[in-house]
Amino acid sequence: MKIAFISYEYPPDTADGGIATYVQQAATLLAQRGHHVEVFAASRQRTCSTQEQDLYVHRLLTPDRAEFPRLVAPVFLQRHREVNFDVLEGPDYQAEAYEAVRAAPNIPFVVRLHTPNFLARRVRDAQLPLWRRARLRHRAVRHGQKPTWNPYSELHRIERIYLHQADEIVGISEAITNLVTKMAHLDQSRIHRIPNPYVPSQELLHIPLDTCTHTITFHGRLQLRKGVLDLAKAIPKVLHRFPQARFRFVGRPLESPCPTLDMRAYLMRQLWAWRDRVEFHDPVPLQQIPALLATTDLCVFPSLWENFPYVCLEAMAAGRGVIGSYAGGMKEILANGEVGLLVPPNRPDRLAQAILKLLQNPSLRSELGAKARMRVLQEYSAERIGPQLEASYLRAIARRRQLGPRLDLLVD
Repeated sequence: MKIAFISYEYPPDTADGGIATYVQQAATLLAQRGHHVEVFAASRQRTCSTQEQDLYVHRLLTPDRAEFPRLVAPVFLQRHREVNFDVLEGPDYQAEAYEAVRAAPNIPFVVRLHTPNFLARRVRDAQLPLWRRARLRHRAVRHGQKPTWNPYSELHRIERIYLHQADEIVGISEAITNLVTKMAHLDQSRIHRIPNPYVPSQELLHIPLDTCTHTITFHGRLQLRKGVLDLAKAIPKVLHRFPQARFRFVGRPLESPCPTLDMRAYLMRQLWAWRDRVEFHDPVPLQQIPALLATTDLCVFPSLWENFPYVCLEAMAAGRGVIGSYAGGMKEILANGEVGLLVPPNRPDRLAQAILKLLQNPSLRSELGAKARMRVLQEYSAERIGPQLEASYLRAIARRRQLGPRLDLLVD
């Protein structure tokens, strides 16, 4: 098959989150299985087309993510005329392929559910205090916009139409599949659940299981949705019982409950009394993640909502003790607690108990780490996920062949 991916995120130029990791993993996997694969992505530095290993990557200089769907469409369309792609895949988030699909109404189209903007905003805004939500609403009205949490805002309307126009919708986890199906009123016959593929590096797989650094690492964006405030509240409780523990936050700070502080500055203020036991680091590139995980005993991901976090899979491949959240797909990744501990969101007391349990029981930590590593290798391998991706694309091709050209994507 000739397969195209459209995604704002793609390493290394826009390696902003899990979408970037997924597209690189899936594109590489499919190319190695003999398919012709091309990726259309954004860049903050350059516009170029290059062959990278077994696939082609087209990068577009994109100053503003909101502009990416408009900028990528003509580039994709020109290449589609030359190659005649069999299928196009795009993420749900911000409907990044919608202009390309409008320009090529015959293209079989697959949408993968990472986390659409309308869901991410709902989770974020539910955590903001009322005065903060009122200020955001006032600012939106002042600029002639609808508030971002409004389910009928223009972007959220486009995301929903985009989902309805897809030939195949792929849910990464049962949690995202059920939630988005309900929120967007989707036809369940077009939805199939296929986890993301993940092929860990040998550097991760060779990290010893029995480390003893007393270090607890949070790796990810510093934002409300990731549960970092719960972790901040749990830290004093842990240090009271286990004073030799060290905490490490690694990631890019986003907004905090205080409009004048980003999340890193906000957390530093909240944890000032324990500043000698808490570190903050900028995001690390992919090749440095093994070194980061080799110096930590356990990783904590107390998200208020999470779909399929690659940071969790990386920690599992490294054989770390992992503490995740029941909210979303992490409980599926951690096999309902069989290969890591799970805690409910918004319960820093339970989070502290879980951290202490693994800190004080190295043998349990190593046992869970070994099981977690094995689960990654068995459940998310190229051999297991590759045929499922191919079957998904074939279903999309058959459906579009049966239906013919789609109508205007933006007609509600």
